[in-house]
Formats: sequence, structure tokens, C-alpha cells
Amino acid sequence: MFIREKKRRNQDGSVTVYLQLVENRRVDGKTRQRVLATLGRTDDPRLRSGLGSLVETASRYAEIERLRIRLTEQAQAQTRIWGAQLVWGRLWSETFAPILSDAGFSDRQVNAVYLMVLHRLVDPGSKCAAFRFADDVYGAPFDRLELHDLYRTLDRLAAAKATIEARWFAGHRDLFTDTDLLYFDTTSTYVEGSRPEELAAFGYSRDHRGDRRQVGLGVVLTREGLPVAHVILPGNTADPAAFRVAIEYLRETLGVGRVMLCCDRGMVSEENLQALRDAGMPYLVATKLRRNKAAQTVLSQPGRYHVVADNLEVKEVTFPDAADRYIVCRNPEAVETDRQEREAIVAALATKLASGSVNGLLRGAARRYVRTQAGGATLDRAKIEADARYDGKWVLRTNTDLPTAEAAMAYKGLWQVEQAFRTLKTPLELRPIYHWTEQRVRGHITVCFLAFTLRQILKQRLAERSFGGSFVELVEGLSRVRAVLLDDGNGHRYRLRDEIPAAAMPAFQALKIVPPRRVERLD
Repeated sequence: MFIREKKRRNQDGSVTVYLQLVENRRVDGKTRQRVLATLGRTDDPRLRSGLGSLVETASRYAEIERLRIRLTEQAQAQTRIWGAQLVWGRLWSETFAPILSDAGFSDRQVNAVYLMVLHRLVDPGSKCAAFRFADDVYGAPFDRLELHDLYRTLDRLAAAKATIEARWFAGHRDLFTDTDLLYFDTTSTYVEGSRPEELAAFGYSRDHRGDRRQVGLGVVLTREGLPVAHVILPGNTADPAAFRVAIEYLRETLGVGRVMLCCDRGMVSEENLQALRDAGMPYLVATKLRRNKAAQTVLSQPGRYHVVADNLEVKEVTFPDAADRYIVCRNPEAVETDRQEREAIVAALATKLASGSVNGLLRGAARRYVRTQAGGATLDRAKIEADARYDGKWVLRTNTDLPTAEAAMAYKGLWQVEQAFRTLKTPLELRPIYHWTEQRVRGHITVCFLAFTLRQILKQRLAERSFGGSFVELVEGLSRVRAVLLDDGNGHRYRLRDEIPAAAMPAFQALKIVPPRRVERLD
């Protein structure tokens, strides 16, 4: 490929000279020239600047190619994670780095926390693995950290958790209004071994690991899915008790006032609702249906349902002098699904009863359809028919004047907490936990919570730009962007950057990060 001059004679006898980009190729055994592009006329004053840009671009790519060839010949070239550090590091410096510094953390401790958080986001593992991971990251201040810095900083982080979350909430208080709401729910994780005795206890395991001691975790999110706070509890803490702890923490520590709290029926008790009313906090909660006289009374009230969204119909029920309003929600598709499931259960029960086998019939949800008597067991047809009124329905309870349709849609946002738990457990790998002291366990969970918060902030920034791609592919793409450090053989050090995958580029755009040059000389 080369540049040639092409002369063309004009009608007035003058000659115009053009520059062309040409390549040679073989056609039928003979060399033929093909014009790739006409660059312009030699008498055009714009040609010189255009050629300069072309030469500069070609030289840069030629340098990249030369260094890539050198890279294949040099076994000692260093490659390190860079793309993930550029993105997560920017978010860290904008959010928690200044909060930790203001809370009294030293620069070394701030860097230790960031290392553990980045490790969770990129390649989660043990704290020893995080220490080794530091050597594989380019452009982060990890070079002076020791392994003991990570463990000691976990203790410091656990002690400062309330201060950090209070400063985090205070910095985003403008996001909350009297009509806004917070979501709260709980889950559990497990520890390996029998320690710490103060925190790890046998209890209900959401991970189906009843053979392990559990630690309870409650998470508070905003309407947009942005984490606000978390509470860590002994593994045998019941949900209503966890809810009371969360209420006190939000009110006393974070100073949450008139923000509506939304939670599912497992958290609800009259004691908890009274605590919310005493604190002046609005609430939107679901209520249990079976063995709940108030809910059954609500369901028995006449009234027409109003369609507010796909597969969501609502009607409001009020009682004179009652402190709360009730909203009955119905999903027409779930009505049919629940009916079919109940009929399948009843058919299976009838088959077992006909064969004389009653073992196992009194366990699980099916037991409410069976009536036992001295001579054996029979189907309770009255209960089966009564159970149909619960098909596809749930009942909400609120002490606010939020419109019925808006309240129903707001409650449906509670799924974000379930998604938060799935993210904390996979891919951030909250569990299993191998730490033996309470402070280390608490510090580990807080690290995971900070990592989850950075993920949610990035998702929020992407949503503001109408991001429609896969977040999983975006995160994976960031990890593929590495810095390559090599010696060109002439005593010069260079840094090469991998091409940024198209799936990862929106992260740079959302955070207004200018990608570093593909090749840069370091000396």
C-alpha cells in the first residue's frame, strides 16, 4: 500500500495533480493497482493538514502493531486488570472514599476497604485471595498494603458501620420526600464452623443449609433500588423482631423521619405497626390472609376491582374509625394458577387416601385440606372450597393517603430487595463465611454491602442514559480490559490498553470517563 500522484489534464491545457492511496494486488498472475481512496488535490491547502492527521493515525496504529509483535516475543510482559478499576474506582472515589476519610479512616484503611470491595465486584474470594488480587490490578493504590491490613480494617469497618451509613444517607437525603418509600426485607446466610457464638445461631435457612449456623441480614432500599442501610442479626432472630431492630436503627441512627416503609407480611405484627405509628413513620405492608380475622373480613367485603396494570386489579376497603386503609389486590393469571395447583394437590391427596396411605399427608400446605378422625383421614371439602377465595389475592394495609393504584404499584417494587439478596449471594458471594469473630463477620458483610451499593449506583447512572444492554455482559467486558506493560527492547517502557468491548463502553460514557490511549510511552 502506498501513495501516488495522479495527473489529469484539463480542457484548458492545465494539469491537476491528485494524491491517491493505492494497493498492489495479483490478478491472473499479474500485478494490478487498485485505488483505495483519492486523498485530494495537491494545490488544495487543506490537503496538508489532512495528510498530517492521516500520517499521525497511521503511525499510531503502526506503533501498536509493532508493540504487539514485540509482546508476542516478550515472555515477561505484564498484564493487569484496568477497565474494572477505572470504572469502579471512579465510583468509589465519588462515594465511599470521602465518607470513610471523614469517618476517621486512614488512607491505608480506605485503600484496604476499596481492595476488598473491588475484589468482590471482579473476582470474589477469601481475604488472602483479595491480597493476591491486588498485584493483578493496574492504577490502584494497593502496593503498600499487607494482608494484616485487610483483617484489621474489617474490625474498623464493623465498628464504623453506623457512622458510614448515616453519612451515606445524609448525603442523599434530597432523594427522600414525604411521599417516598423505603423497602425492607430479611434473608439469612451461613458461617462455616461454630463461631462467632454471639452472632451465629441455628435458625431458618433461606439457603436450605439448616446444617450450618445462620446469620440474619436485613436490607433497606429506596424506590429506585439504591441501598440505604443494612442490619446484621443473630441467625435465630424472627422476622418481626428483625423489623423492630430495623425501625429503631432507621429512626435513631439514620434519622429517617416521614419516609414510608414497605415490607412483606412476614414482618408484620401489631406491635411493629404501633412502633411505626409511634415513630410517626408511614407504612405500606402486606398482611397474612389465613388465620387472620381482619384480612378475612376485608376479603368478604363487596366491591368492584379496578384494573391498574397488566395482571393487577385493586379495590379499597375501609372501616369506620379504623386507623388503616386496606387494599385488596388480585392477579387474574395467578387466580387460575392457584386454582390449578389446588386441584392437583387435592387429586393427589384423594389418590393417597383411596390407597389407605396417610403418611406425609399432614405435612406442608396440603395438611389444611385433610381432616383427621379416629378411623383415618378424609378430605375437608369445606376448607378446600373456602381456600378458593384466596386465589391470586393479597391484602395491603397502610396508614397513608396514597392513592390505591399507586400503593399497589409501590408494593410490587418489593421484588428489588429479593434481587438484592440474590446479587449479594451471587455474584458477590456473601457466603460462605469463614471468619471466627463477630467483628470480622460484620465487616465482611459490610464489604459485600458496599460492593452491592456501587453496582446499584452504576445501574442507576446507566438507566439515566436509557441503557438497554446486559449489565452482566457490561461487567464482564470491564474485566477484559487490561493494561499491558512491556519493554520495547530499546530501553523504553510502554503501556498498551486492550480494546474496550462494545458491551462495556456504556459504563465509561455514563461516568464520563475518557478511555486512556491505546498506547502510551511511560518514560
